[in-house]
Amino acid sequence: MDSREHQPRERTLSSSSPLDSHLATSYGSVPQFPSFQHPSHELLKENNFVWQVYNKYHAKCLKDRKKLGVGQSQEMNTLFRFWSFFLRQKFNKRMYLEFKNLSLEDAKEDYRYGLECLFRFFSYGLEKHFRKDIFEDFQEETLNDYQNGQLYGLEKFWAFLKYARFRVDVDPRLRKALSHFKRLEDFRVEGEEVSEDLPTTSSNRQRQHSSSDNHDTGRSRKSRSRQSSHSEPQPV
Repeated sequence: MDSREHQPRERTLSSSSPLDSHLATSYGSVPQFPSFQHPSHELLKENNFVWQVYNKYHAKCLKDRKKLGVGQSQEMNTLFRFWSFFLRQKFNKRMYLEFKNLSLEDAKEDYRYGLECLFRFFSYGLEKHFRKDIFEDFQEETLNDYQNGQLYGLEKFWAFLKYARFRVDVDPRLRKALSHFKRLEDFRVEGEEVSEDLPTTSSNRQRQHSSSDNHDTGRSRKSRSRQSSHSEPQPV
């Protein structure tokens, strides 16, 4: 859906679709979904969202996450991805806060798939429907991600600024960080063209800097590291 919804951006490094039948585990293996329609796909179809179905799917994902541990649940990864897409069109504050809190919780344990889904929601979602409070969250989490040695959040923020058709006030600290990145290709880390759907861990980080200053590719699934250098749903 990313590529279909945002063709003008032309910044996808991978040809795989975010709604294909594969989703990696946190260690990079790529199991295949069963042949039946997965709830996360079914709920994203137009006019097909049903709270009863969502609540059952949501509970299953959280139970699986609790059982297997942070970063180990394939079902939880599908929920992160579902939230990233769904909230762009049908924003729900309670759902968003759960998405943000759980993704940040995972990221603290070096499982970044949820956080990267959150950054995609920020970048694409705010381009479609701007909300000042969500934009402030975007800035805050981008700064935190950059200060933690990662480029993914900054990359998504760069893309938002480039493709949004309106101006926003940007935190001076982010402007300074962005001054190092002039083109999309600047965010690439050598040897890092990996499918967007592959969750990442600290074990596959690369402490390399891209060839020039930085900018928005937004599609690699390895952690980007840097050297210092439509009605709205009701709450569940």
